[in-house]
Amino acid sequence: RNTLVPINTRWDVAEVLDAVWEYTNRTRRRVSIEYALIKDINDQDWRADRLGDLLRGRLAHVNVIPLNPTPGSIWTASTPEQEASFVEHLRAKGVAVTVRDTRGREIDGACGQLAATEA
Repeated sequence: RNTLVPINTRWDVAEVLDAVWEYTNRTRRRVSIEYALIKDINDQDWRADRLGDLLRGRLAHVNVIPLNPTPGSIWTASTPEQEASFVEHLRAKGVAVTVRDTRGREIDGACGQLAATEA
């Protein structure tokens, strides 16, 4: 997580979740967790189980976002089979999940993944 999200060194996951739960307790509003699925980095079933354990019974919804491939990136998208397995593990924990439609793939621009190419 530190490599993918440098701000993690300032606020770790536990601190962020503490703030999220304080928000949901005060407002009774659901939060969305945006989860960009990256092959062999964060798409393992055990990670879905851990996330499910953290979110079970909470006012939270997970948006699973398939990673768009970008030229030169070391990260790639999960297989459709692994994506489905990840989602099923979350649902088995009682977590609401939606798989987001990938958009911007043709311009390498989805979900903060805007990339530049040389002409």
